[in-house]
Amino acid sequence: MLLLAFGLNYLGMTALCLAMSRHHKVLLSGAPSLARTRGLRLIAVLLLSLAFTLNMVALTVELGIITGLLQLMLAGLTLGLVMAWRSHWVLPLSGLLPLSGLLALLA
Repeated sequence: MLLLAFGLNYLGMTALCLAMSRHHKVLLSGAPSLARTRGLRLIAVLLLSLAFTLNMVALTVELGIITGLLQLMLAGLTLGLVMAWRSHWVLPLSGLLPLSGLLALLA
């Protein structure tokens, strides 16, 4: 469940990244509209909240909050490094990480 939470954190951070026009232009070749920016921010809030909830369910509330914040930091660091190193890997990773977490949860 923790791997799924990390994947959702990465996906949420990617949504926040795409809500910024600079990163949206690099990853999707064009500036986002105002509606898309608001939609991406809303999706990011929902994904990050779901990740925190999964952490609190898997662990106790106190450890879930700490683990959620650490996963959020690690997801942001991972996204920043991938954006700087191989920006074309950002979108495939945003699909693969939650999927691998879901498969690990089902296994």
